[in-house]
Formats: sequence, C-alpha cells, structure tokens
Amino acid sequence: MNALTPRGPAWVAIRQHRPALWTALFLTVLTIGCVIAARVWVGSAGAVVSCGEGCEISTTASGWFRWAENYVGGAAVLLPLVVVAFTAGPLIARELESGMYRLAWTQSVSPARWLAVRLAGAAAIATAGAVLLAATLRWSRSYSQEDAFLSMARSWSGREVYPALGVTVVGYVLLAVAVGALAAVLLRRTLLAMAVGLAATGGVALALAWVRPYLWPVVKTEGGAGTSPFTASPDPWIVREGVVLADGSQMTYKQCLDMGFSKSPCAPDTASTAGTRFYEYHPDSHFWPLQLVETGIVLLLAAACVFGAFKVLGRRHG
Repeated sequence: MNALTPRGPAWVAIRQHRPALWTALFLTVLTIGCVIAARVWVGSAGAVVSCGEGCEISTTASGWFRWAENYVGGAAVLLPLVVVAFTAGPLIARELESGMYRLAWTQSVSPARWLAVRLAGAAAIATAGAVLLAATLRWSRSYSQEDAFLSMARSWSGREVYPALGVTVVGYVLLAVAVGALAAVLLRRTLLAMAVGLAATGGVALALAWVRPYLWPVVKTEGGAGTSPFTASPDPWIVREGVVLADGSQMTYKQCLDMGFSKSPCAPDTASTAGTRFYEYHPDSHFWPLQLVETGIVLLLAAACVFGAFKVLGRRHG
C-alpha cells in the first residue's frame, strides 16, 4: 500500500491493534446485550405482575436490571481509563520507545500526521463505544409509570450512572485520548506513560465528581417537618439539607450527626427547632446544564493536552 495515500497510516495502525479492537467490540456488544435483555425481562415481568401473578419472577427481574444498570454504568465510567491506558501505552509510547516510528516517518509521513492519525482513530472508536453505551442505558431507563419495578433504577445523580447518561462520558473518553497522547510523547516509556495517564485521567474524574454539585446553581427551598417540597421534581439531587433554627440560622444534618443527632436541633422532638427543613438541590431539569458544563470543562482540558502533545512532538522531531 502506498504510504502517501490518506488511508495508509490509519490502515497500518488498525492492523497493528486488531486484537484489542476485536476485544473492545466483543465487550461492547456483550454489555449492550445484557442491558437490553434485562430491560426486556423487566418489561415482560411487569406485565405478569399487573395480572396478580409472578411476583417472584418480577422481583428477580428488577434485581437483574439493577445489576445490568450498574454493569453498563460502571463500564462507561471505566472506559476512559481503558482508553488512556491503550493510547498512552500500545498506541503511541511503545512505538516511540522501540523506535518503530522511524519506519513510518521515512515513508513521507510527518510526525504530526503520524500522531494525528492515531489520535483520530482512538477518538473515533472510543467515542462510538461511549455513545452506544450511553444510548443503551438511557433507553433502558425510559419507562412508563406502569413499569413499577423499573422505579428501582438508580437516581440520575448517582456516580455509578451519571456520566453514562449523557454527553459527559464522551468528553471523558476524548480527554483520555488526549492525556494518553501527551503522557506518551513526554515520557516515551510504555509503562510509565500508562501509569501517569491513568493517574491524571482518574484524578480529573474524581475532582470533577467532587465539584459536580456546584457546577450549576442549586434550587433552595424550605418545608415543614414531614412534608416534601419536591412535588415538581420526583428525583431531586439533594446537595445540602438540614433544619432552620428558631433564630433563623441553619444547621445541616451532618452537623447534627457530629454533635449527636438525638440531642441536636434536627431531632423532631427538640424544642430549639422551628420545625422547618431547608433544602438545596438540583431538580431533574438541571441534568443537562450540569452535563454540558462538566463536558465543556473536560473538552477544554482535552484540547490543551492535544495542543501540548503536538508541541512536544514538534520540538523533539520537527
């Protein structure tokens, strides 16, 4: 094949990593199949329950759905770590460490094009997998009110499923590709680049998970003890809650636990409480704003890493 053709470097990269690509395809199909099977089973079991029979089967089906939901959510959360390890190690650093890159660069393939082909291929494949996982999980959670057992699905704010329910997972896999490339061209050692890439990507994910509730303004409300102020939001993400004291100050439940709940103003029979609870929360409508803000931050970091990778490669081999 002529190396000057546009498909030349890409075709070589694909052939080099065929086992990894086939494994990724198999795992993606298996994951999607598990979720689809769980969703279909719960739907059919729910129909039996409406007739007054099959409660045991329905309970088992809903439990399996919860397992499948955790499985696909966990797969989407871990996908960026797999992507960064593959990009930093076998895809880029190994060729730089072994000197195999020289063969490609002597075939009229510039260093920038060599890196761009690898980044584009890894990004396209990882993004396709992330989109399929997210679409499958969202479809599995789209149910009518008659599907009672699907109400056991995890809250949209749960760390196990939140990244996989929207575009955030795509942002993280693109960040993983970018971080892996930067680590590889900087360190040029396979295992070291993989370790640094994993640490950096995991660190960013953990940091953003911690600040996630504060990426969009919360809704503040108050309500009497024993009443729910969330009638307009069936699945709120409560960020902060507690009691309003008689003097108008607030005390969170965490503060109450720290001082001993039974003796704190949070206890229902404590005279020092005004009987009012306060809540700071994200309603369901905040899902997409939170997703878009987090994804925007992640993509900015990814763009910076890609720019850095090309600059480092250009300085060393330009």
